[in-house]
Amino acid sequence: MKYNLMRISDLKLGQKINIKGVIAKYKGIQKVRISNFGKAEKRVFQVAGSNTFIYYTIVDGSKMLKSEKIKLI
Repeated sequence: MKYNLMRISDLKLGQKINIKGVIAKYKGIQKVRISNFGKAEKRVFQVAGSNTFIYYTIVDGSKMLKSEKIKLI
């Protein structure tokens, strides 16, 4: 699939990407705990070499990679 036409939901588990200059690995949709709220399902990316995570909402899956400044590695 062409990079220009890919959506966040098209990413495969374990795929390495570059999010705004940060290298991360796609972990899929997971339930995450949000303080003062409870649990919610989010699209989870783990930053390479650390235990830091980047979260996107489920609705963000329809956004294009290019619009979110995400590049495939």
